[in-house]
Amino acid sequence: MSDSSIYDDIRPYRDHEYGQVMENLLASPLSDILIASVFPGLPAGKIKEQIRSIKSINEFQGKVIYYAIESILKNSSSGFTHSGLENLKPGNAYLFISNHRDILLDPALFNYVIYKHGLETAEIAIGDNLMQTLWVRDLARLNKSFIVKRNLSVRELVTASRHLSSYIYNRLVENQCSVWIAQREGRAKDGNDRTQPGVLNMIGLSNKGELRDHFINMNILPVSISYEYDPCDTDKVRSLYAQKFFGGYTKEKNEDNLAMKKGIQGFKGDIHIHFGELLNEKIRALPGGLHKNELIGRIAKMIDQEIIGNYKLHRTNRIAFDVLYGSDENTPYYTPEDKARFMRDIEDKAKGMAGEEEELIAIFLEMYARPCLNKKELLQQ
Repeated sequence: MSDSSIYDDIRPYRDHEYGQVMENLLASPLSDILIASVFPGLPAGKIKEQIRSIKSINEFQGKVIYYAIESILKNSSSGFTHSGLENLKPGNAYLFISNHRDILLDPALFNYVIYKHGLETAEIAIGDNLMQTLWVRDLARLNKSFIVKRNLSVRELVTASRHLSSYIYNRLVENQCSVWIAQREGRAKDGNDRTQPGVLNMIGLSNKGELRDHFINMNILPVSISYEYDPCDTDKVRSLYAQKFFGGYTKEKNEDNLAMKKGIQGFKGDIHIHFGELLNEKIRALPGGLHKNELIGRIAKMIDQEIIGNYKLHRTNRIAFDVLYGSDENTPYYTPEDKARFMRDIEDKAKGMAGEEEELIAIFLEMYARPCLNKKELLQQ
């Protein structure tokens, strides 16, 4: 069963739409800029000819997006690893719920691993605030992204949430197509990976029977992604500083687009993705008759335990934790040179920012240390 036309306003493009949408994209000067960055040194005309010969979305992902991700990893990371693929069964559809650090790379790297190992890539939930131009929106929808509508009135939000929930159910259960969605709206700027109950509440809106059974049918599988360095850490600290001392932060015009560019081009160090365990048995073991809010709260906690428990701690996390809490428990994992280099980096960044330098450094440390603190607290439960 294919998805109904009622989802045309949010769904990704399908194979029969590829040719015309891609032709429109290639006609824009933006395509030349993108091609030059992804395929440096190769003639744009020849690349466009090859892109035009593509007949399906999967082929586009394999022949273009796959190599774009490899180019990004080569130019902006020192290593990329993954684990937990044994938790996936070929042919099964999953609702992958992931922590969220980078606007574009989190789902892109996730699908890169999936594709590389011969599995069907997932459709990706992405906020419409990140697709402010038609060109970006069309490119995202050609790459299996569906639209999450933001900044709506309460009445509009309820309608949009039901529509989105129905679409996710349609793709997962009726079409056996996996879906990736972040555990929260927006990135975890403070490094604290916690599932927003509202995300699960939205997923539950398409339920037609017992809510616990609905979540089991969705095949929820948590995913953890971690970066050694966050290319957008300065922007995140600026936002957190404003929230702490001025009561709020207002995004500048085009800030999301700049963040996407920084996330792609900026140095990320080591990157790791872990595919966690399917939650079905844990959800099935919950007591029957739980109130909706209690059920959603318990499932959110399960997701958090998987994401935090499987999060790979990097040297930056361990150094920040030790400096912030006056600890030496992580010293076997880094050298004095590592520590000096990391502290010099954040001190230099803080000096270039508006605000109290010591407070800014403390926020940098808190952001990088939080995954280490979360994991420590989890182990103590």
